[in-house]
Amino acid sequence: MFNAARRGSASVARIVRTSSVPRCIPPPFSPSRACYPCGSGSSVAVRTLSLTATNPYQKPAQAGEAELRDEVDIQQSNSQAREATQHGPVTRFQDLSDRSLVCKTLIRTITTGMGLDTMTPVQSKTINETLKGIDVLAQARTGTGKTLAFLIPVLQNIINYDPNLEQRTFRRSPIDIRAIVISPTRELAEQIAVEARKVTSNTGIVVQTAVGGTAKGMHMRQMREQGCHLLVGTPGRLNDILSDPRSQVRAPNLSAFVLDEADRLLDAGFLPEITNIQQQLPSRRDIDRQTLLFSATVPDEVMQIVRETMKPDFKFVRTVQKGEQQTHEKIPQKQVSVRGFANFLPALLELCKRGLASQDSAMPFKAIVYFGATAEVILAAQTFRNLKAPGSSVFHKHPLHPARIIEIHARLDQASRTKAADNFRRAESAILISSDVTARGMDFPNVTHVIQMGIPISSDTYIHRIGRTGRGDKPGEGWLILADFEAQEARYRLKKLPLVGDESLETAQVDMSQDAQLPEHVATNLTQIVDASRAIDPERKSIAYTANLGLYGWLPHKQDLVDSLNDRAKYCWAMEEPPSVPPGLLHKLGFSRVQGLAASRRTSFGDVPDNGYQRGRSSRSFDNGPDNGYQRGRSSKDSNFERRGNSYGRERGNSDRGGPERAFQRSGARSYDRDSDHDNDRGLGFKPRRREDSWESTKRWMESTDRDSSSGWRRG
Repeated sequence: MFNAARRGSASVARIVRTSSVPRCIPPPFSPSRACYPCGSGSSVAVRTLSLTATNPYQKPAQAGEAELRDEVDIQQSNSQAREATQHGPVTRFQDLSDRSLVCKTLIRTITTGMGLDTMTPVQSKTINETLKGIDVLAQARTGTGKTLAFLIPVLQNIINYDPNLEQRTFRRSPIDIRAIVISPTRELAEQIAVEARKVTSNTGIVVQTAVGGTAKGMHMRQMREQGCHLLVGTPGRLNDILSDPRSQVRAPNLSAFVLDEADRLLDAGFLPEITNIQQQLPSRRDIDRQTLLFSATVPDEVMQIVRETMKPDFKFVRTVQKGEQQTHEKIPQKQVSVRGFANFLPALLELCKRGLASQDSAMPFKAIVYFGATAEVILAAQTFRNLKAPGSSVFHKHPLHPARIIEIHARLDQASRTKAADNFRRAESAILISSDVTARGMDFPNVTHVIQMGIPISSDTYIHRIGRTGRGDKPGEGWLILADFEAQEARYRLKKLPLVGDESLETAQVDMSQDAQLPEHVATNLTQIVDASRAIDPERKSIAYTANLGLYGWLPHKQDLVDSLNDRAKYCWAMEEPPSVPPGLLHKLGFSRVQGLAASRRTSFGDVPDNGYQRGRSSRSFDNGPDNGYQRGRSSKDSNFERRGNSYGRERGNSDRGGPERAFQRSGARSYDRDSDHDNDRGLGFKPRRREDSWESTKRWMESTDRDSSSGWRRG
């Protein structure tokens, strides 16, 4: 490989001007030597490299001249960058063009097409260093514009190698990967690619993605058909493509390597993949490249990867000053305690309605709701989509209108996740119900609320979720809704966070097992959640029930967890018995001795856990009476909830349940009598199941839970 002047600290020619360097091209037909002087002031350095001609024609001289021209152009660009930054830091994007640091086409797109003028502090500090061509470790928080901070120098670097790419009409058909950007998540990789395509929309640079959840062959076909200069991807898929000899994708001319969210890449265990990717890249002794690493924190693990990937003379750019108020400290954060799982969604609904009622035209209500389990994300999204005003039809206005209900989680394929993220970005008012796939690095405009349901796995997770709102100088609110049994652990995990207790949500502490006189709007919220929950497939509820056993397995008092889950199953989901769980899983999770759990068995729904309907019951199981939803016109002997005027709850009368013996008995054995299955036409109308087609069983369930305007839930 001919390297007349390799970029980097070891290159003498790197630190001198070369705009007027005479080139000496050796004659053909003989082994040759290429010589050129490099001078700065009165000093002159001469570097001599040998070229061995293997072709008896002029090809060696032509190839040597082309590579030498490329190197001289790059050195000239680096020299201009050093000269320009000597006049002071760049704070406006237009300054990059005026000082000949970045090509006019890129800057015109940024300033005119994207409407950006002044750089953020992170962009100003970082771009001033990265344009010099040196390796940079930048400590930058989320929401500070760091994506554009590394895209601008990377794209300019690509154009330096091939100036023809500055024109939009130029398209290079072969794959010529000049830069790779690695992101910890698919969503963040797609977001970076979208931003890069905006910036390069008027150039010939081709941006491609390589992320999991999509067909590998599709990526390969797009790269072969369209070419590729900038490749953005996740570690797993990039490693798969570059290490597969059949893919024929290589990066022999790679000049830039970027690790975004480096701390999260390491937290997720991607170090082996990153190491493998680097082994597939050309040696830096042959092809020099610039490495940029962005990270919100700089722990020892990040410094380890810095030592492995960067040159010794790398530049550390700190954009987070000591004592500076962090992003999550700038927005108000409130903590709400709810009685248990049954109160989670009613409290969330009340909070969303309040936000919609108080929104203004400048900042419409736009919230991200985080759950710790994907099953809870799916269940909550389905419940909120099913919401309707009491007594209204599905054609009436949704109670949360005009907010759209959008869900995103790891179970969706990549195309669906990308579509959901794009829909939420474009929406003026929306509620995004999400797992942690959007918790870091994702940029959603104008998010007014971040609501976290249940205790996050760590304070870092909490902080990164909160970072989706209050971005830049825009306002935002953070809410944390916890069950009472999580309070002690929350004090340990989330210590030193500026959380303030809030008791304004009236549905948070409603005891759904007891009679109570409640305000009409509170009873309405509870009614809407229960009605919406009834229409959800029992299997979906069973999956969520089981997922929470694993999610909260750390609880020392597991009985409190099971009691809370069972209360939700009874009073919110209107199930007569709790969803059942495989016995082996109960033992593995440490719940085998906990009372109130039902072991699974094969049902007509197939090889899925039985949802606990209509088995033989004892007085210590869920009650054998009517369903526990909001019934109207019931006798006082029924143990269901009643709503008369502003009252909410159930008539106690002759009921033998309620108080200390509500739901699952608080004392004594909590097992279920499984000796016999018997017909029972009460409750939700579930009769003993036969081996039958699963669709027929599902259809019977749908018919049995159909709304009847005169008597509440129609019985089979």
